[in-house]
Amino acid sequence: MTLQQAIAERKPVLTLLESLRNWADSQGDQVAFYHTDGEEFEDKITFAELDLRARAVASRLEGLAGEPVLLMLPPDECLSFVIALFGCFYAGAIAVPAFPPRRSRNTKRIEAISEDADAKASLTVSSVVSRLNEDEDAGSLLKLRHVTLDDLDPGEGHGVAIESVTPDALAVLQYTSGSTGAPKGVMLTHKNLVANSELIGHSFQIRGGGMSWLPLYHDMGLIGGVVMPMYIGAGNLLMSPLTFMTRPSRWLRMVSKYRAAISGGPNFAYELCAERITDKELEGVDLSSWDVAFNGAEPIRTSTLERFAKRFEPYGFRRSSFLPCYGMAETTLIVTGRTEVKEPVVRWFVTDELNRRRVVDGVPHAQDSRSLVGCGEVLPREELIFVDPDSCTKLPPNEIGEIWVRSPSTGQGYWHKPEATNETFRAKVAGTDGPEYLRTGDLGFLRDGELFVTGRVKDLIIVRGVNRYPQDIEETVEQSSDRLNPGGAAAFSVTLEGQERLIVVCEVERKRGGGWEEVIQRVRRRVTAIHELPPDGVVLVRFGSVPTTSSGKVQRHACRQAFLEGGLKVISQWLLTEDGQRQTTTSTEPHAEANGAEPAAQVVAAVIQHVRDVAKERAGDGLGPDTNIAVDLALDSLERLQIANNLENTFGGRFPEEVLEKMETVREVALAIERHLGSRPIRESQVTDTELAPRPAGYEPPEEFYDLSKMPEYLRLRSTMKLVDQAQVPNPYFSVHESITNDTTTIAGRELISFASYNYLGLSGDPEVIEATQQAVAQFGTSVSASRLVSGEKTIHGELERSLAEFIGAEASVVFVGGHSTNETTIGHLMGQGDLILHDSLAHNSIIQGAMLSGARRRAFPHNDWRALDEVLSEIRHCYRKVMVIVEGVYSMDGDFPNMPKFVEVKRKHGCLLMVDEAHSIGTMGPTGRGIGEHFSLDPASVDVWMGTLSKAFGSCGGYIAGNAALVEYLKYTAPGFVYSVGLSPPNTAAALASLRKLRRDPSRVQDLQRASALFLRLAKERGLDTGFSDGTPVIPVIIGNSLQSLLVSRRLFERGINVQPILYPAVEEEKARLRFFITALHTDQQIQTTVDATARALAELRS
Repeated sequence: MTLQQAIAERKPVLTLLESLRNWADSQGDQVAFYHTDGEEFEDKITFAELDLRARAVASRLEGLAGEPVLLMLPPDECLSFVIALFGCFYAGAIAVPAFPPRRSRNTKRIEAISEDADAKASLTVSSVVSRLNEDEDAGSLLKLRHVTLDDLDPGEGHGVAIESVTPDALAVLQYTSGSTGAPKGVMLTHKNLVANSELIGHSFQIRGGGMSWLPLYHDMGLIGGVVMPMYIGAGNLLMSPLTFMTRPSRWLRMVSKYRAAISGGPNFAYELCAERITDKELEGVDLSSWDVAFNGAEPIRTSTLERFAKRFEPYGFRRSSFLPCYGMAETTLIVTGRTEVKEPVVRWFVTDELNRRRVVDGVPHAQDSRSLVGCGEVLPREELIFVDPDSCTKLPPNEIGEIWVRSPSTGQGYWHKPEATNETFRAKVAGTDGPEYLRTGDLGFLRDGELFVTGRVKDLIIVRGVNRYPQDIEETVEQSSDRLNPGGAAAFSVTLEGQERLIVVCEVERKRGGGWEEVIQRVRRRVTAIHELPPDGVVLVRFGSVPTTSSGKVQRHACRQAFLEGGLKVISQWLLTEDGQRQTTTSTEPHAEANGAEPAAQVVAAVIQHVRDVAKERAGDGLGPDTNIAVDLALDSLERLQIANNLENTFGGRFPEEVLEKMETVREVALAIERHLGSRPIRESQVTDTELAPRPAGYEPPEEFYDLSKMPEYLRLRSTMKLVDQAQVPNPYFSVHESITNDTTTIAGRELISFASYNYLGLSGDPEVIEATQQAVAQFGTSVSASRLVSGEKTIHGELERSLAEFIGAEASVVFVGGHSTNETTIGHLMGQGDLILHDSLAHNSIIQGAMLSGARRRAFPHNDWRALDEVLSEIRHCYRKVMVIVEGVYSMDGDFPNMPKFVEVKRKHGCLLMVDEAHSIGTMGPTGRGIGEHFSLDPASVDVWMGTLSKAFGSCGGYIAGNAALVEYLKYTAPGFVYSVGLSPPNTAAALASLRKLRRDPSRVQDLQRASALFLRLAKERGLDTGFSDGTPVIPVIIGNSLQSLLVSRRLFERGINVQPILYPAVEEEKARLRFFITALHTDQQIQTTVDATARALAELRS
């Protein structure tokens, strides 16, 4: 059937609105969409009802023609989503499908999409609006004009003036899967939607209605579940993805019940059905109506198709119904698919040749051959070429290249991202001035008119000079043992000691036992035999713990990072160590065996006691061998290390570092003690350090106990520094600056634009500040030469402290010689045994060190989550004497800030002390720079301890504490870091005092800083840079997600005259590696524009 034949029976349409109007006029009483919960519930809407309700929605969107509108509907509001989509079309608005914020999802992610789209309104339901109003982190989402659909009166649609919509007008911004801090919205016109619907109709040869459980905010669910059915006028059944995931049989039962002709999903969905659906669930199921079972969005596996067909052929399923296809959001949806009814095309190719990106026919089922499932033919009016991704030269037929596409359904580019658009949507073959293509990032080739996709350009594994596709290895791993979970494998390479290593990770079955060594051996043997590449590591992990996207795809990068950071939920693993030795670690989970052994009862009891000592009330009454210390008790890494340290003191010896990262349950810890420390305590936990065990005969302390160069801590540092060596760039740390650092700096005689120092207001180096400093040195000398309590007090100390207190609105203040030590000594002194410190999970190191010094219980709460803090205090406040809550005014790594009024509310509710670290918010927030208190118009007395530093906005060095007079008096007479330390030096005191006086006289620099910060953030987002959650502060990260790339981009910027520091793992998680830009009041618009442009270019060059 040709494309023309496929649409000949219908009047040609130019937009989906024309389709809706046609069907409303010609078959208005027919059902357009059903919605079911997969059991008994059913709702439906006819074409005429949909038309009227969509017009009613349009009446509420008056004035929003051409503006983006968020579609924030819960997954079970399928019909409301359809009404909202066509309401946008009738209003001439641009629909932006997105899932609504939920407690289990990060509100910031949806907010990032909303801000990137510059959405003006949302179409949603009342429950979502209520949730947003209760969510103090909803930010700009609260400013949207929310149009609710649950109170929609269809009568509002009568007589509505409909916007004239042209085919070239934007219809949808389709945000790509996984969009976070730097979301990318594909611009789709009404013409794109119609063109892709025509292609789908041509490929599917549709003869009836369909059924879809796919998320409507993803391309496959939106186009396949709503757009295409409307184009052809066939009723379609919609079901929430959660309904399918919780019970896969509901998919097949609904296909049977509604006699659906079309339905499908990614490969994992078919695998899930073949694995989980029982015979009982299939009673009465008839799949004979299922003509098109499309399969796309991820690699299609021959074994999956075979298992699914064998399992469900007895229930009427036909192999010829399978329709493997290929597409993506950037092409609206489909690119290739079949054009005649036939079984899937499966071809075999020589594996080694595929790995060399060459196409050579293989022998079916031969060990040296690999099967590929064809993804269909190139559809009418489309062109595919295959290009070398590095040189952009066109390749001959028998070579594998990046797939480039020309199609009438290719989107117009990424919304507000011209550089990313040019890179992806405007590609040209090298040396030609020819047509523009879409770069897909996928590798593949055509054989006999059929497209075969071999992998992703960036996913290719290259180990020991051998190229391999991860999906091939993953399929081999899953087939190695029936104790492994199909669809739960990830293969990737890591660099260890300068060499690439192949690591495979796979989930195990739900019901676990022992014998994992045999499973690992099977994986190793099978991967080596089939791919001629022995794995350097095999890691078996808990069922359901491999990171996946919302559509079920395994996230190899996230899995790789979890492996590197010790974040995998390991059941058992085998690793090849650097010296060629094998290291096997087997975790003992609940109901699992550890070579048949159980730890001794006395060892388990000792572990439980130490865990209880640290966890306190979190331990509860149910603490036992199977308690997961990390997950069940919510202990952070420092608390777990504290337990390990106490156990080392009790039993003697040290845990190997790699073991520390793997211990989770009490049983695992006990077994590790017996394996590495011994089973007999050398001291009871209650004895003092003087009651030591006898010295063992021949005792020699390990070198790492006394040779600093062999300390594990130092070796970890050297491991991090090797990253610099691998990048072959100069060490970016300890660079020597030869001038005042403000908006510029001088390094090695070169002047550079500087974004690496927090001289926020440019007061360090200000002539007035320098003059005051020189006068102070002349009058008081360079040091006060004593503790202020004894004889180091100078007149300018009192002047500075009074000025600070007045500026903040506190009764008094006291200054210290260092910012870090201010927190350490204040927290360490105010709190003690029997007290509790609750701090933000992203708190500065000085806060954590002070808490540890205090001896009080310390517990982190989720970042900026005042609700979680409230819940913790509701449970445990009564167990402690003093409780101190500590937050920061601006978080120096991410550039965001807390909702201070809510934290004040929680503090008052529970009778706690509240401390705010204003190191990066004093001088930068509020109209006159008085900090986060001024920003929120707080009564300064509502915060018990105001802490700040003098080295940022105040151009000096040191720190301060401000609060009521009693607090300051107590600290001045008793705080060790003040009493037993020299007083703040005269030049530093004078510099801070002069800066403060200048700021109070003229706060215009604060406004300059805030304007410059807003400009940088806006331009960075427009260029598609991931700025995370920074908002309204002078700290702006550009998250790159790779330490090596961060290092290289930083170097490229340095070479182009811009100095910005990279923040690398382990300072942040590898996937959050970044550049951190500090904005100052002195930065010019041109400097900011130049820097943002250079950063975007450098990153694009590196990634291309």
